[in-house]
Amino acid sequence: MRRDVISNFAYNISMLQIIEEKKIVLHQGVYKPAASVADAVFMITGMTIGAGVLGIPYVVAQVGLRPGLLYILVFGIVMFALNLMLGDIAVRTKEKLQIPGLAGKYLGNWAKQVLNVIIIFSSFAVLLAYVVGESEILHSLFGGEKLFWGIFFWSIGSVVVWRGLGMAKTVEKILSLTVMTIIVGLSFGLLTKFQAQNWFYLDSSKILLPFGVILFALNGTSGVIEAHALLPGSQRHFKKALIIGTLIPMAIYALFALAVVGTSGLDTTSLATIGLGSKFGSAVLLMGNIFAILAMTTGFIGAGIALKQTFVWDNKVNKYLAEFFVIFVPLALFLLGLRNFVAILNITGGVFFGIQALIMIVVCYRARKVGELPAPRYGLNHFWLMAIPVFLVFALVTVLSAVGLIK
Repeated sequence: MRRDVISNFAYNISMLQIIEEKKIVLHQGVYKPAASVADAVFMITGMTIGAGVLGIPYVVAQVGLRPGLLYILVFGIVMFALNLMLGDIAVRTKEKLQIPGLAGKYLGNWAKQVLNVIIIFSSFAVLLAYVVGESEILHSLFGGEKLFWGIFFWSIGSVVVWRGLGMAKTVEKILSLTVMTIIVGLSFGLLTKFQAQNWFYLDSSKILLPFGVILFALNGTSGVIEAHALLPGSQRHFKKALIIGTLIPMAIYALFALAVVGTSGLDTTSLATIGLGSKFGSAVLLMGNIFAILAMTTGFIGAGIALKQTFVWDNKVNKYLAEFFVIFVPLALFLLGLRNFVAILNITGGVFFGIQALIMIVVCYRARKVGELPAPRYGLNHFWLMAIPVFLVFALVTVLSAVGLIK
């Protein structure tokens, strides 16, 4: 008996050592290898860089390159501040919750239900945008029916969403690095053909057009939650990953918009890479659309995983039922004919995401007051100096975007 006790004690000690050495973390009831800072960075960038990057050049071209780049800078800073606040909420909370669950925890059930509706609707719109975008891109490359290509892409992306976060983390890392490399390479190549007159074009009548699309493109909030859930509990490393993962898309968007609009001007198409192909030939068409396919694949996977977790984590929906909704609702919307790419991005980014951001700023305030965990290593100082201007910006954008839709 004594030998068995000693043996069991030794076994438990050895298992604890293995867990410590391999940095295993408990994630939604399952032990998984902890992500590195690089994994977390790619999770955030992969969930940020998606269909939006293809719509940014078009709206920038419509309003003008100089104000368009200013929008990317200003909204990038605003999103950076919002992500920092969201990270502050995550490190102060014991439970692993997605955004609606966090709102419910700190503001009450009304906030959870409001964000449930907003995030579920906007997530379905995001997934639909990726299917629509991929149908356009694959059609431009291979011909054939857009309907077929949309269903083809949907079927592949849905497999990864069905397989879950473990597979998604690996896919996001590989695809994100590939996408960023192609965007940067393509952008520097295009800058050699920059036309000066495109720099000076300005159309003040379309000054509100870029709001929703740029905010859609910069939105990586679900990636912030995932990055925190997979890191081994280091607030300092999480904040480092959050900062890097937020700034990379901002820089890439500015570079890509400068390159595309600087060379194409008002000829920039709603899906930027399609127009580049017709203007600069098959090589640019191929490279640009490969990047577009990969970017929207990472976005589809990230958005699908986050929506599934919203159903399962925050609303306790059966896993298989959640997968059914996430996989088949976007397909149904696509088959019903909802296929205006830029309009989908604009509504989702300007209205849905604006309301979500306003609520999450208030959630951050509450989490700092009543959160279960201290956040000494995260170090989000001067909260009000950050929160007030960000709140005002999102309030203004949401109202203007809603008014624009009514008109």
